[in-house]
Amino acid sequence: MNTRNRQYKGTCLCAVLLIAALATAGCATQPDPNLLRLSESTLEIRAMQTRTFAAASEAEILAATAAALQDMEYNIDQIESPLGVISASKVSDADSTSEFTTRLLLDLLCGCGGSQFAADKHVITITTVVLPSLAAEGEFVTRITIQQITYDKQSQITSRSAIDDPEAYQRIFERLSKSLYIEVNDNA
Repeated sequence: MNTRNRQYKGTCLCAVLLIAALATAGCATQPDPNLLRLSESTLEIRAMQTRTFAAASEAEILAATAAALQDMEYNIDQIESPLGVISASKVSDADSTSEFTTRLLLDLLCGCGGSQFAADKHVITITTVVLPSLAAEGEFVTRITIQQITYDKQSQITSRSAIDDPEAYQRIFERLSKSLYIEVNDNA
């Protein structure tokens, strides 16, 4: 067998092995068809965070939302009317007894440990997004998310978490419903 034939066979063998390796690698990286599917718990959380309200306009719901949040002693941080977004927050100081009790209840609801009690401040942020419903004219889908951030005495973040307590969302939506009823009847 001459040198040329050996080189040809070696090249062919390398090419076949390369093609086989690429084909195998291509098969191994096929995406999972369920990769982008939301889990059941995600859908349950989204359902807990969302309600549909009948109103004349998106602005009416945004005004009622701002009023409800202010009644709950939240500061309105930002309103983006064209986008239908309101962001509000509340800061609690860990030094007072009532705030300590509030923090204890929040820690119990959120499953945080007792180490949170030495914190300097606790910030709860509520973000509301209002969009026109695709199902019916004159209805608006409202989604609320609640987050908490805890800072220590040196203003370092010690924890961040989403609040997924159904009662908290229920209370906010009840307030929003009452505020929206008042807003509609005052304008009528």
